[in-house]
Amino acid sequence: MSSRSLMMILPSLAALMRSRRLPWQGAEAAGEAGASEPQALVDQAARIDPLTGLGNRLALEEAVATGESVGALLLLNLDRFRFVNATMGNRAGDELLVQLSDRLQTCFSAAGDVFRLGDDDFAMLVRGRPSKGKIEDLCDTVRALFAKPFPLTLGEFWINASIGVAPAEPRERDLAALVSRALTALHKAKAVPGTVHVLYSPTLMTEADALSELQSRLASALENGELYLEYQPILSLKTGVIATFEALLRWNLPEEGEVAPERFIHLAESTGLIVPIGRWVLQTACREAMDWPDSVGVAVNIAGDQLRDPNFLGHVEACLRETGLAPHRLTVELTESIFSVDPDVVSASLGVLRQLGVQVALDDFGRGFSSIHYLRSFSLDNLQIDRSFTKEMGEAGHDGRTAELLQRLESTLDLATTIEGVETDAQFEQARALGASAVQGFLISRPMAARDVPLMLAGRGREKRRRKA
Repeated sequence: MSSRSLMMILPSLAALMRSRRLPWQGAEAAGEAGASEPQALVDQAARIDPLTGLGNRLALEEAVATGESVGALLLLNLDRFRFVNATMGNRAGDELLVQLSDRLQTCFSAAGDVFRLGDDDFAMLVRGRPSKGKIEDLCDTVRALFAKPFPLTLGEFWINASIGVAPAEPRERDLAALVSRALTALHKAKAVPGTVHVLYSPTLMTEADALSELQSRLASALENGELYLEYQPILSLKTGVIATFEALLRWNLPEEGEVAPERFIHLAESTGLIVPIGRWVLQTACREAMDWPDSVGVAVNIAGDQLRDPNFLGHVEACLRETGLAPHRLTVELTESIFSVDPDVVSASLGVLRQLGVQVALDDFGRGFSSIHYLRSFSLDNLQIDRSFTKEMGEAGHDGRTAELLQRLESTLDLATTIEGVETDAQFEQARALGASAVQGFLISRPMAARDVPLMLAGRGREKRRRKA
């Protein structure tokens, strides 16, 4: 630690030590501080996070090694915290971390100690021998902290977190093993949208081994010809016409059969495999859409790592040029992973795409970052409203909030809106009544092969002519 940093920390640290002992310190440490306060302050500074005043990783190590019995370790990581710093500034990010630290200390002080391990990583050490039910209750209490916004200087802010939990073995002092188990649980939690917690169990290690095997096979899936695309139509509520089909990635293993998208899409994004796979998806979708009527477009999902790829924009242009697909027939659907990308990179890339004539949509709106604040940063044409809205349509008070949201989006930001996951006639009529621009879901059609798209469109055309007759 530099002398300048230490001088900045000493005043607040001295006040802290005068007011109370830190939770992982015993009476002996307090006595030493009285005997040699300057050295005690230096030692203390090495164990304190200067932003939040919480103990740091060294303090956690000492708490596990020398403190009273350890019951469990909770590791907490914020979702897309990097995006907060990038869009609202480091001061807002620091403000959020301090407020979160205060909330954690308030709700956790009776059960154990809270530590900040760095960036947006926090640890909570549960004391004693809590039951599984008690640990679950603590996790629910922590999750509830994210059920209300953080009142930052720039405005209220909502954010989610993932929590991995590792119950400790009796008299366990091996922090590395404890952290390893908590991280395994945290990685599982990260794969689930929203603020969730996952409790470690031995089966998670089996799942982790299976996931590692799946990752290895995914790396060769493209070369082995195991990936293919299906297409699901998007119906315009204003014209009654299907104008776009969304490309959906599928994976068929020779022996096991179909692999569910939720099993491998996140895996591709977390390992970087999404970049070569995404290039293939874009090229294939553009080529297959050329066999459809000129009035019908194709939408392709783009992940954050693809936007980071310096060759991405050139690849889009090459796909359009080589396949002959008109730019206005291509829609780029941005997945939630773009929030991990520098917003300046996102804005610049979207600007180039729109200059080319490509349409831009944001997928799964309403999950995670659902604030109008973030939409103003990007040049968009359409929002895909997450299917969670569809499931709640019809519930008391929900339709009014959804209608207000859609009206704000269309009037304030001039954005069309597509409601996903429409599966019933009632949902279809509610979407129409709420003022959505388009709908997508099993009610309209299940995904199909590219060769079946013209047949479906022709069938709808014949049905319309039959009704008119």
